Amino acid sequence: MDGNKRTGYVLMRLVLMNFGKDIDASHDEKYDLVISVASGKFDFEAILEWVNQHTSNL
Repeated sequence: MDGNKRTGYVLMRLVLMNFGKDIDASHDEKYDLVISVASGKFDFEAILEWVNQHTSNL
């Protein structure tokens, strides 16, 4: 149970970095994303929208 949120976030960053992108957001914004996903407040479309709004090219 412990570590799943961190593991998911790191995996997301690794996939993005594989495509030449990375997260461009504050620590608080990233934390809010992870907690929203874990608590079920964000569905796939909301996650996709957040990622599209908070990524930049490496």
